[in-house]
Amino acid sequence: MRTTVGEVVRLPDRRTGSALLALCAFAIMAALPVVLLVNLAGGVRMPEEAIRPSLIAEEAADPVPVWRPVTARHGGFDVDAPRWRPLGQEVAMFRRSDGLAREVFRFGSAEDARRHAALVIDRGEMAPATAVADLGTVVSDLGVSATIAPNPIPLATKFGPMQTADVTIDTEEGSKACLGFALRESEAGIRVTGWVCSGGPEIVSRQDASCFVDRLFTVGVRDAAIASLFARAELARLPCPSTPAATQATPVVSERGGRPSPLRLNRL
Repeated sequence: MRTTVGEVVRLPDRRTGSALLALCAFAIMAALPVVLLVNLAGGVRMPEEAIRPSLIAEEAADPVPVWRPVTARHGGFDVDAPRWRPLGQEVAMFRRSDGLAREVFRFGSAEDARRHAALVIDRGEMAPATAVADLGTVVSDLGVSATIAPNPIPLATKFGPMQTADVTIDTEEGSKACLGFALRESEAGIRVTGWVCSGGPEIVSRQDASCFVDRLFTVGVRDAAIASLFARAELARLPCPSTPAATQATPVVSERGGRPSPLRLNRL
């Protein structure tokens, strides 16, 4: 087709619109990678440094072990203490979220002006600690308001010498003087802690405390190390007087009229 000078060639309208749309699409697609590169190179970043430490701390922090009561027919231990039972006996079993098992035996109340005694048996893996630290942990767990101070004189028991501590329990009527004790047997994975209290500030008889500890025995524990520990303890157990030491007028005799006490692995 020939054209003359000054004549303008026009494309149809439809073709012009399509060409413009195609050109715009091409320009957007070509510019998009450039925009992304600019944003990645010089864009604003989120402050990751302020978030990461908190997340790491939350993941690394160990959960605090929690004690939960356990309903069971009986645990692995019992305390046959006829001199303390008239004060009222309370038995409770717990298990901690990290696997530690606990049995608590309490006679009387720590809050009134009467005598009081307690034995706590823990089984499981426990970090080494002193008698004061062990007693402080147990007292705190049981919610008892007490002051604990180290005592250098060990307590003679059927398990051998036990570390002791002077414990003072606050009550509404004053304070109770108590003798605390603690035993660790790492091979058997067991810890025995407890205390014996007078009704007031009077000094606690160590003989009463020893006899109270010796009243602890096993009930169907299927653990060879614990069974061996208690068997050796029973062989070493000494007889306790039938009356309080303060009113004892005659020499102490054994529980079987002068004859050696038998080996006991169950109730005394």
